[in-house]
Amino acid sequence: MQDTQQAFRKAAFIKHCYILLFCICISCSYAHASAFQDSDTIKVTLKVNKMSLKQVLRLIEKQTGLTFAISSSIVENTKDISIQVQHQPLKDVLRQIFTPGQYAWEIRNKQIIIYPSSQAPPLQGIPNRPISTETEKFYVSGVVSDGERPLPGVSIREKGTHNGVSTSENGRYRLQVTNGQATLSLSLIGYETLVVPLKERHTVDALLQGDTKILNDLVIIGYGIQNKANITGSITKVEGRRLKSRPVTNVIAALQGTAPGLLVTRNNGQPGKEGFNIQIRGLSSVNNSDPLVLVDGAPGSIALMNPNDIESVSVLKDAAAASIYGPLAASGVVLVTTKRGKSGPVSVEYNSLFGVEKPINLPERMHSWQAAALQNEALQNAGRPAAWTPLEMAMMQDASINFTPKTDGSGNYNYYDDINPIKNVTRNNSNTSTYNISARGGTTDHQFLLSLGQFSRQGLFNIGSDNTSRTNLQFNINNRLNEVLSLETSIQYAKSNTKSPGWRVDGKNGILNSLYQQPGNVPVYVPGSDQYTAGYNSYALLKDAGKRDEQTSFADAVFTLKAENLLKGLTLKTVYSPQVNNYYDGLGKKTIRFYDNSGLINSVNDPNSLKRGRLLEVQHSLQLLADYDLPVGKKTSVHILGGYAFESHYQHQKITSATNVSPGELAQLSFNDPERYTNYHFKGAGTLSSLFTRINYNYNDRYLLEANLVAAKLLFNSSRIPELDRQHLFPSFSAGWRLNNEKWFASAFPFFDEFKLRASWGMLGSYNWRTNLNDFNYYDQLYHPNVYPITSYTDFDRYIPGNNNWETITTANGGLDMAFFKGRLNINADYFVKHNPRMQIATQELMTNLLITPVFYSAVMRSWGWELNLGWRDNRGSLSYWVNANLFDDQNKIERSNGNPPWLPGNNHGLDGLPYNSILGYKSEGYFQNNNEVTNHAYQGMNTAAGDLRYTDVNNDGNINSGNGTKTDHGDLVYLGSSQPRYSYGFDAGFSWKGLDFSVFLQGIGQRKVLVQGKYSMPFVQDWQQPWVIHQNSWRPDNPDAAFPRLYAGYNQNLASSSFWVMNAAYIRLKNLQLGYTFHFAENRPLIKSIRIYFSGQDLWEVNKMKIKYYDPEQATSNGYQYPFFRSFTMGVNATF
Repeated sequence: MQDTQQAFRKAAFIKHCYILLFCICISCSYAHASAFQDSDTIKVTLKVNKMSLKQVLRLIEKQTGLTFAISSSIVENTKDISIQVQHQPLKDVLRQIFTPGQYAWEIRNKQIIIYPSSQAPPLQGIPNRPISTETEKFYVSGVVSDGERPLPGVSIREKGTHNGVSTSENGRYRLQVTNGQATLSLSLIGYETLVVPLKERHTVDALLQGDTKILNDLVIIGYGIQNKANITGSITKVEGRRLKSRPVTNVIAALQGTAPGLLVTRNNGQPGKEGFNIQIRGLSSVNNSDPLVLVDGAPGSIALMNPNDIESVSVLKDAAAASIYGPLAASGVVLVTTKRGKSGPVSVEYNSLFGVEKPINLPERMHSWQAAALQNEALQNAGRPAAWTPLEMAMMQDASINFTPKTDGSGNYNYYDDINPIKNVTRNNSNTSTYNISARGGTTDHQFLLSLGQFSRQGLFNIGSDNTSRTNLQFNINNRLNEVLSLETSIQYAKSNTKSPGWRVDGKNGILNSLYQQPGNVPVYVPGSDQYTAGYNSYALLKDAGKRDEQTSFADAVFTLKAENLLKGLTLKTVYSPQVNNYYDGLGKKTIRFYDNSGLINSVNDPNSLKRGRLLEVQHSLQLLADYDLPVGKKTSVHILGGYAFESHYQHQKITSATNVSPGELAQLSFNDPERYTNYHFKGAGTLSSLFTRINYNYNDRYLLEANLVAAKLLFNSSRIPELDRQHLFPSFSAGWRLNNEKWFASAFPFFDEFKLRASWGMLGSYNWRTNLNDFNYYDQLYHPNVYPITSYTDFDRYIPGNNNWETITTANGGLDMAFFKGRLNINADYFVKHNPRMQIATQELMTNLLITPVFYSAVMRSWGWELNLGWRDNRGSLSYWVNANLFDDQNKIERSNGNPPWLPGNNHGLDGLPYNSILGYKSEGYFQNNNEVTNHAYQGMNTAAGDLRYTDVNNDGNINSGNGTKTDHGDLVYLGSSQPRYSYGFDAGFSWKGLDFSVFLQGIGQRKVLVQGKYSMPFVQDWQQPWVIHQNSWRPDNPDAAFPRLYAGYNQNLASSSFWVMNAAYIRLKNLQLGYTFHFAENRPLIKSIRIYFSGQDLWEVNKMKIKYYDPEQATSNGYQYPFFRSFTMGVNATF
């Protein structure tokens, strides 16, 4: 009850925050609307060299909030421009761009109108011709958009005249033209000019297509921004619009399948504990496969971000792109850029999503009498007596008989219920909701963006705690301090809260394990009482085993101070970012007692316990950067970047625990008696510093060269790296050749808009120093999983050998970029090879003091792969459509090692000559169909009989076994595949037409093997493990081609790792589907510009070839106790004010 009241108070507080923010933004919008009519003080800063007029005008538009109305012939016939101005008046800048006397200009209604001096200026909205009578007037009106939003400032001109207007803030226009046969020309910088004959129409809605060469021109790279055409590294840019309006838990989920080489996997569907994992180009090192994530240029966290706050994501994949971050970039880099403020009146955007989620593929339970019949069959096959008589199974079908007294005189009961435990404790529908509101605007010198978001999601269980929520705040400010200095500030805050049961949910002995397989004939309570029945009573575990409360508060800020043109071509920049992360974990475990009619049978969580853990992480990062454009000639440009980066990281972990606590302490997850505490403290600190430089050479936009060098040093208070390996140099080199700018190539292949060859080589470092600062981080791995921690988690250095080095990975890449049809079609292809010559692999050995100590050995791993990306975007009249597809493959192999890891049945790691994640097992040849086949085959076990799996005798020794478990003698084990995903792909397409929009996104894996453990997938291995509906298709003499071997009560050879249990985990999944309609409102409604109503669905459909249909191919281990994924069905509203 108290949790519910707190939830309502929190919801009310958030609602009031939204209302307050909304009122402030609307007030600012009205108060600020008139401030932009005065253009006399507008200042502009430009530093361009040989840039097209279209690009220059677009830069001015971004800085001023104004738009240009200019003839396309002027744009096309003006030579490239070079100009260097710092905070100069707009009129002076225009004089340098447009020759006085040849061109003139006027600023009217937030539009800069450019026209030849010999012609009179066009009058906005007033035809430049005589009007004789009212009946001769011909008006045309409509809305101009880009398919997603209305476009303000579009120049609309009647061809052959000076008559024209520009669109309003909501994209609307109204123009009087000569007659109904006039032709309109619509233009806007950054979009292709559109020519529309009226043909007597009074209403013309137009859709402008973005000029791909302009819109995709700039890409965020390491410590800067670069023209896409001049990039020599492998970089993929994901636009923020692809992440919006999706019912996902975090940004990582939205990124899945959006970029080639970016592999996103998930292991869990539990709210707040989804277990997302990111890899860039597969496995580079087993010790740190996570990419480096930077938000607005500083180290940050992507998992807690609001997808609506993101402008773009750049994925840096090869050494040329990532090497500037050398010591931490071996697994790639993800650069996240948040949305910024913009010049102009304040605009407010509100976006909300609400819907339901349904679990995917929960196991189908059988009726209790059906399960009883299968249990009798399994017992008979094991040579044991039947557990159920026909009379008892008949009583299970009789709803009026639920139990009878036992005949042994104990007074206990035999149970004959027919309960589906899954339906008893799970929801058919779970609620999910997302609310976001943002505002942005500003003047020429000062812009801001303020965003508030709230997300909540219910889980599977309808009993106890199972939900998560998160609140996000983003505040970005841009300030031009004077003609030289500018300051950008980004502030991010996120608070998440995940509540879950006190008993473990997944894993063996978890709630789901018992829920999926516990007997259905046993009721929750002993008849006539409120006492729980014995066994794995999932209802009792959810309701009374306790609760867990996890809270994360994350705050960071990025301050960027920039000094431009202190000297011509020189820019200095200082970036400072503080970051604080607070994690709290409260776990209260209540004692549960299980009974029969005669009394207590057993209990769990006895005595009860309470544990409170806190983790504080504080990080500071500082960057000192200098950019210099070296003046070397008209056709040659040289750019030099130099800098220094420093990071410090501090961790403090505290655990407080006690047993035999009071009910009040368990309810509040807090202690009353400090004397009964047991405390553990862990501290660690470290620093990373680096010096770096990058040189870019560009000759005539044809020949591109880049060189990087990083010198890095690690310092921290725990000796996990030898002294000599705490500092390292990381060089890289890359080159590009833009053949489309070669005259002979352009003449021979005129259909290429872009044709660029790329190549790179470099060295990158791999060491996850942030999480390896001190030895306490290893206590979960070092302690034996079945042993309660003893006393202290300190002094583990003595168990860490001195060969745990800083890994250095060499990467080579070759790439090709092509564009056709004026940039409508883009094709990118890459091939890469990575080499890790001294990867550290750990094996575990159990010591006499019950500690697990990792024993490290060194291995050489080589990985290689390729990427392909295709994109098409076009428009036809009011229809805009796009198609994108990407495909990625990577492989790896342990070439050699100095260790001697065991070769055992199951999942293996680091075996010579095989992929790192390899599956070994026996090769299954089907089932023995009779006992003669058993007799004439190699010996498999004493209980082998018809209906069991038949394994290949690989070494022909007459016995099926794993030998000595070594590389040279592993008996009949064979390599059965790798669990590493291959052929990862994504496909998205969509269109927009007159306010209607539709998009579809598919994602999948083309090849992957998953080993399922038979002991969790077959019933009656332990007597309480009940069957699922699919187990009815088990082997019998009359069902020789069954899906499963014969039923057997207990362990037998059918449960061994074999090709039978290796499943094809390839899949294709409909990740997202959206359908929406946007209503645009007239100018006489100044409060609201547009409203979009839409449906958004996530994980709506999939196809896979898993033998057990209840297992999801995305989950790394499929053993019958995973928290399921969900299908999401949501409706949303997006309004712009």
